[in-house]
Amino acid sequence: MDRKLLILIITTHLVLLFFQSEAQEPIMFRVAGFATVNGTTSGGEGGDTVLVSTGNQLQDAINEVRDNPAPRVILVSGVITPGNSEGLSKMDVKDVDNLTILGTGEGAEFNGIGLKVRRASNIILRNLKVHHVLTGEKDCIGIEGPADHIWIDHCELYNEFEGVDKDYYDGLLDAKSDCEYLTYSWNYLHDSWKTALVGSSEGDTHDRKLTMHHNWFYNCNSRLPLFRASTGHFFNNYYVKIASTAINSRINACARIENNYFLDTRNPWVSAYSDILGGGEVIGNILENSWFESIENTHELPACVADIPYEYEDILHEASEVPELVMNCAGVGKLDIASGTGHAGPPGEYGPVIDINPNPVTRNGYIEFTSDGEKAVSVSLVSLDGYRRMLFCGKPPAGTHRIAINAESFTPGPYLVEMTCGNTRTVSRLVMCRD
Repeated sequence: MDRKLLILIITTHLVLLFFQSEAQEPIMFRVAGFATVNGTTSGGEGGDTVLVSTGNQLQDAINEVRDNPAPRVILVSGVITPGNSEGLSKMDVKDVDNLTILGTGEGAEFNGIGLKVRRASNIILRNLKVHHVLTGEKDCIGIEGPADHIWIDHCELYNEFEGVDKDYYDGLLDAKSDCEYLTYSWNYLHDSWKTALVGSSEGDTHDRKLTMHHNWFYNCNSRLPLFRASTGHFFNNYYVKIASTAINSRINACARIENNYFLDTRNPWVSAYSDILGGGEVIGNILENSWFESIENTHELPACVADIPYEYEDILHEASEVPELVMNCAGVGKLDIASGTGHAGPPGEYGPVIDINPNPVTRNGYIEFTSDGEKAVSVSLVSLDGYRRMLFCGKPPAGTHRIAINAESFTPGPYLVEMTCGNTRTVSRLVMCRD
């Protein structure tokens, strides 16, 4: 065997040993961003789990946390409607801490009624589909301070855009007043006039410290987000068919706008409709059929340098990877919730359950895996220096699936192929070579 190839194979064995002993959860869906700063966002991790299927049951379970403070995970199944939420105009996540609300399976559905987080800390909302909200404040999800360390992840939020007045519905995901340390990740927000408000008025100048990453915004008018007076970090988001403005930074806000992909988007990043402009630190974005249009009260975004105090390189992708990655992985039904935690849990059995052929790969090869059709699956390729490329993400039907790989697309050397399936992870070795 070639000496150089032998060294590469030995190196992958050493790295695999380290990976087995150190890895605790899949990287791609970890809580990241400002929700990890100045504290943690773990929700109800470690607490009791309760299953609910009506709005009244959900509100009662939330109120129990308020009255008897302790971490709790609430699993929601079925469809929550105004009809099974008697006496309620919204799900009020109020005066509670250390709470996780998770949709089971393909995601819990909230049809016509939304959720409001206020006077709360360490709250996680995941795998929830919320739409067509006309009750209460008419937001799908609203956050109002005082509130801190809120993580909204893998949710789908939508109303209607075409054919309705702009004020018929309100926002999909709004943050107001003195809420802070927020992360929105892997969500699918679509068909909306007013999408994501940050700051309720020109006088609402609290620094909310918001991270938005790997979200898919489709067929919306504006507010992606409307960003007032805050520090923000918007990376690896996919914007498609945005009619007016996407990122609108106002009132001395400063946002790092990094490695996003804009398709068919008017005014991807601007400062509009305010006498006091905001700014942006613009890095590595891709514009496809997207443009800046000088219209009344719309200004070129002034430059600023955002203060980003956390590490995120392990989940940062190139802008060119964003469309496929986000369309496959954002929204509901991409998590395995059977454990009752929504987190990856401890490592599972490690072993050669992934078939890689050939290995080493010199030109073309494939990675083959088998799915039971019940669990979410992700497959990633990880290099020794920590570079990670997502190859597959989703809940495939039962059967055997094959992912093609081309060695010319990768730097030669050793890699790990990481597959997560539900709460277990398998790691295999792979070497990329050139003829």
